[in-house]
Amino acid sequence: MTAVGGVTVRDLVELRYLQATSLAGEAGLDRRVSWAHVSDAFDPWNWLDAGDLVLTCGYIVPESPEAQVQFVEKMSSAGLSGIVVGEDDRRPHLSDEMLAAADRLGFPVIDGAHTVGFAQYVRFVAAANAREENLSFTKIARVHGEVMASLREELAGTEFVDRLGRVVNSTLHVVDPDMWESLIRGGGTPGRAWKEAYDEEVRRSSGRAPFVMNLTVGERTGLCMPIPSERSACLIAYPDGDVRPQLAVLQQIAAACALEIGRVDAAVERARRSGAGLLYDALNGRFEPTVLTELFRGRRLQGDLRALALDGRAASIERLARSWLIRGIPFLLGEIGQVAIAVVRSDDLVQADLEERTTLERWRAGLSDTFAGTGNLGDAVRQARWALETISPDGSGIVPYGDGNPSFLPRTLAESKLTADRVLGPLIDYDREQGTELIKTLQVYLESDRSPSRTSEVLFIHTQTVNYRMARIQELTGRSTKSTGDVSELWFALRALALSQTVQ
Repeated sequence: MTAVGGVTVRDLVELRYLQATSLAGEAGLDRRVSWAHVSDAFDPWNWLDAGDLVLTCGYIVPESPEAQVQFVEKMSSAGLSGIVVGEDDRRPHLSDEMLAAADRLGFPVIDGAHTVGFAQYVRFVAAANAREENLSFTKIARVHGEVMASLREELAGTEFVDRLGRVVNSTLHVVDPDMWESLIRGGGTPGRAWKEAYDEEVRRSSGRAPFVMNLTVGERTGLCMPIPSERSACLIAYPDGDVRPQLAVLQQIAAACALEIGRVDAAVERARRSGAGLLYDALNGRFEPTVLTELFRGRRLQGDLRALALDGRAASIERLARSWLIRGIPFLLGEIGQVAIAVVRSDDLVQADLEERTTLERWRAGLSDTFAGTGNLGDAVRQARWALETISPDGSGIVPYGDGNPSFLPRTLAESKLTADRVLGPLIDYDREQGTELIKTLQVYLESDRSPSRTSEVLFIHTQTVNYRMARIQELTGRSTKSTGDVSELWFALRALALSQTVQ
């Protein structure tokens, strides 16, 4: 690697006052040194930039010859300019295999004199490359300028990120590394091979992503850097030419991308709030049919629609909403009790994609039949909830309405209401007339494995109150909590009741 201006490794070796001696890799002495770093990382290629010189007292060098060869190969592959190993008792023997690998790769291995501090290397490189550092500061200023322009011109999504990419002559992707999907509107995602390369590098780093990773797929290389954000996010940069972006500039771009992620977060929250309000009012009949149809059309929710009932972590459901917003998919998303309800166009709900996401998120999901017209919204939501209830509370999966219905449960929505009325009717009437919570108490009691003490803790009431309510429940329903058959009937009736209700 021939230098084009600036200081080289050869310059450092030839400076008499540094007393540096070349041990191997003399073919690479003309490598340019952009900066000199004292490193205590056992994987300096994940923390330093191409052109950086590694300064170490030696303990980061592996012990075995095989590991030393890999150590040199990885530093060379990352574009580091060389390594200066100081004289120190902690420095292992530098094997013939390591030095031979350095010669083969043209990667300079320098013996640093004990009497010369590493600060001398840093000062010399800094002074020699002052012009290059000014160029770095100029690019950082350009990044800040693009951020200000994005606020002034209301740029967002790929337009904003593309302009940042032009600062470092790279193609940029802003990605959720867990779900491997874009975190900006209109953004693309690198292929799955890059996800595998990312995961492999994280495994090599003991499960934690380092400051920067060099990802390689085929003959292409990308730089991956975490984005400071409340969610899992990373920036992947693919150089458009042979010059790798400077890490200091790339770090500023990563911080700028956090701004764009925050914009999307705000947009998701606005979409969820407005959608939840519309869905709640629609299910409660607060709009005339023609008005509701126009409101749905205004949100591009027209034609064939489907309802989706989801029981999962709030973060998982938020990620789904974010994915829809980024891809421009219109949706309504609200809650009924502890279940999230979404309404989406049928063509946008690809079941294979939902199944893949279900595997990753491990949620329970029920999917309604296709429906047209807002007048069928309530039935579709009930269908989705019924499909959800056919999945074990301890399991995960997605079930379309009509699939997987256990034979011992009601098979239709009408049957669900009849079952609930037949078994729980007296409790429903009593709660409505007396303002009590017998239904809720029964639900918690059965979910607590019929433990009065655990039920009292959940409901924040005295154990004696629980016992009194359960005695009243048994009296009104004519069923005993000591009978397995009666308990089963009460449990399935509670599930049927949840299905027969649209809003709780």
